[in-house]
Amino acid sequence: MSLEQEIALQQFLLPGVCALVGCWILAGTDQGEDCFEDEPVRGIGFQTLFGVAVCAIGIVVSDLWQRGIINEPTEWLTWKPSRQWERIAWMVPGCMLAMGLLRWIVSTPVQFAGIAGTFTASIAVGTLYYSLNQKEVWEDHQSLVLPWMAAGCAAAILNVSSLNSIATSGGFRWVSLVMLGQFGCLAAIIAQSYASLGRWCVVGMGVALGAAIVGFFSRSTTKLHYVWPLSIVVLPLGIMAVVCSVLSPFFFQSHSLPLWLTGMVLFLPTIVWAVDLVFGRIYGVWMRVFLAGSVCSLSLGAILYITKPWL
Repeated sequence: MSLEQEIALQQFLLPGVCALVGCWILAGTDQGEDCFEDEPVRGIGFQTLFGVAVCAIGIVVSDLWQRGIINEPTEWLTWKPSRQWERIAWMVPGCMLAMGLLRWIVSTPVQFAGIAGTFTASIAVGTLYYSLNQKEVWEDHQSLVLPWMAAGCAAAILNVSSLNSIATSGGFRWVSLVMLGQFGCLAAIIAQSYASLGRWCVVGMGVALGAAIVGFFSRSTTKLHYVWPLSIVVLPLGIMAVVCSVLSPFFFQSHSLPLWLTGMVLFLPTIVWAVDLVFGRIYGVWMRVFLAGSVCSLSLGAILYITKPWL
């Protein structure tokens, strides 16, 4: 099996299929228009946790498989990453599971939305700090670490809020495609020079595609942030994309990208939301999808034009 086939199977198809199944289970937790947002919702806790567990398992198994220890259970918890950001394989699924467990414990939608906002912001800050808190980054890029960490925290908060806003304003069916576009841009940047981090962008693409397929055939009636059925999967993906985007300037050395393009990729969901707010919501859903796809395509096209990976 060639390297390209291994990446397609291990990093794209496996997590993508698991996300497809897990998100299909999560889509069934929508309570419909008769549900009151200030009253407890019963009977979806186990279904929510089970669905998100399927998605998380797909990501973890993908990591174990590409490391060659899938058949060696004794090494699953003992392996030591060469770089701290490699723990993202466990932090992102852990975030998904924690949000699923929180959804089970806090059954009132309004209360869950309030707690989940603080929770995701804390997870984003902690993940960014942990990923960048390594000796080689501080020694080689000391003057850049704090500004990029601050930009990453701002991007995580704004991007998560933007994804929430799109999903709860009639864009639930296609909001996952925004994450697919962002991970596609990141893969085009990172995979040219840092294969390991690029592989995780491919994982993100697989999970986002699985969520997008389910979202296209599903619905969400809630107007509350964090309560739409697939938020437990899509929002942690947003944090993962920010971490990959912030890490790229420290490891991507093949081509120097303009700061505006790096920032555009970092804040891509927020930019899509802004364009959608100004133009898209005046027209129908297909115009909203077209505008979102155009923003992502322009970003990817600019990256390919500047880096010229075919040369």
